[in-house]
Amino acid sequence: MFRYLFMSVLSLILVAGNITAYVNHAYAQEVADEEDEDNEVEFTSAVITALSCAKEAEESGEFDVLASCPPHKAFEGIKDIYDNPPQIVVFDVTEGEYFYVQPSKESVYYSDLLEGFGGSIDGSGVIIGEKDGIPVVKLEEFEITPKPKPGFFKGCL
Repeated sequence: MFRYLFMSVLSLILVAGNITAYVNHAYAQEVADEEDEDNEVEFTSAVITALSCAKEAEESGEFDVLASCPPHKAFEGIKDIYDNPPQIVVFDVTEGEYFYVQPSKESVYYSDLLEGFGGSIDGSGVIIGEKDGIPVVKLEEFEITPKPKPGFFKGCL
């Protein structure tokens, strides 16, 4: 009898422990999902530019700087361009914010960003950290529209 009672109490303790663990896991997952939503970023026609041009546009409020930014500005202050990445950011004009992009094999490469320099990028991603006070985004999907070459559009006159 004592053995049966002991086994019943032990079973109830294990069931209660499993329920508590399940509730704690569900709560932790809910908190993690909310944090992911806070870190999600979406770009629509954001400009690919150099960090120095983005800072200048943010300070002056004039976004013409972004369109006329030369690609060599992405390498300003970099001593060894072969070992250090270019300082390229994505400037979201609608939000007035700029972000570093984390290159990866599954997503975007620096060469993609350099090729689209001065053009625009549409996409979405997640903020994964911060570098020098600037958020770093890992893009999940993106589409780069390069800057049109001069004389590309002749148009009807």
